[in-house]
Amino acid sequence: MNFVVEITTEAQFKTEILETPGTLQVIEVFQGWCGPCKAVQSTFKRLYFDLNDRPLKFYSVAAERLPMLKDYVGKCIPVFLFFKDGKQLEVVVGVQAPALNRLVMELSAVKAAAGA
Repeated sequence: MNFVVEITTEAQFKTEILETPGTLQVIEVFQGWCGPCKAVQSTFKRLYFDLNDRPLKFYSVAAERLPMLKDYVGKCIPVFLFFKDGKQLEVVVGVQAPALNRLVMELSAVKAAAGA
C-alpha cells in the first residue's frame, strides 16, 4: 500500500486538496529532476500508520507540473504545504523532521465538539 498519493494535474489538486473537507493534507512539493525527498519518507510513513485513526493524507507533487506552484520551481530544497478544508495552514521549507512531525500531530488532532 502506497501511503503517498502523487498529484499530477491541477484537476486532481482541486479535487484531492481544495474540495476534500475535514482532512489534513500534507503535500511535499519537489523538483522533478530531484524527486521526492527520501529522508522524510520514513517520518511520514510512521505518522501515517501511527495516526491511522485521524483524517490525514500525504501527497507529493513535482513543482513544475502545476502552474500554481511556480514559486517553488528551481528550488533545490523540498517544501511541505499543509492544507485543511481547502485552506493552506502552514508551509515548512526543507526537511525539518521535528517541525513536520509537530505540525502533523497538532493539525490532524480531532477537536472535541464545543460544549461537550
